[in-house]
Amino acid sequence: MGKPHVLVVPYPAVGHVIPLMELSRHLSKQGIKISFVNTEFNHKRVIHAFGKNVDDRGLFHLVSVPDGLEDGEDRKTFYAPLGVPIL
Repeated sequence: MGKPHVLVVPYPAVGHVIPLMELSRHLSKQGIKISFVNTEFNHKRVIHAFGKNVDDRGLFHLVSVPDGLEDGEDRKTFYAPLGVPIL
């Protein structure tokens, strides 16, 4: 059987991304392959905070997907109806 591979998709709000990033980094250190998926907006922030290389063993991959909003659009008003602040 191959190595386990975990797909991590945090909710794009305050308090969700960083704890899952830390958990994922810990799991990758145990030999588990991680694909961490963020919105493009949060992906840029994660890269800024953690750097492009979050591990040196090639088990942790950062992936981004569009959130459907343009760069100038206000994400606060988009997420406000959901009841949580954005990251």
